[in-house]
Amino acid sequence: MFILALPIIFAGLLSVALENDEKPIVKNPLMELYKEILAHKDDKEKIQENYQTFTKNFNTCPPNSPNFDTWLNIIYNLSINSVLMEADEVAKFRDMLEDANPSIAKAIQNKIGSALQHREKL
Repeated sequence: MFILALPIIFAGLLSVALENDEKPIVKNPLMELYKEILAHKDDKEKIQENYQTFTKNFNTCPPNSPNFDTWLNIIYNLSINSVLMEADEVAKFRDMLEDANPSIAKAIQNKIGSALQHREKL
């Protein structure tokens, strides 16, 4: 009786050994963009590309999103970067974000205002 069960046991062991339980790592695209911005803050071409990606894909963010702080930090880092935008372009960027996110306009104003204050000191 045991001999008849051996092929089934071996097939089960083989299927368990060959089974791929590794789950793909899901990357947060907003966090990846944030890392890119920090890594290439002096490269005008790369930072411009990151800016375009942000305005195209991440123009809005709900305030209750788990990525809200990262989103605001990206805005801060794009606004403080004098390689990317002049102060008047930052104002247009702020207006665009406020129009797209009226419920969090004050948070956007504060973050960009802080960036502009720190930008002048650099």
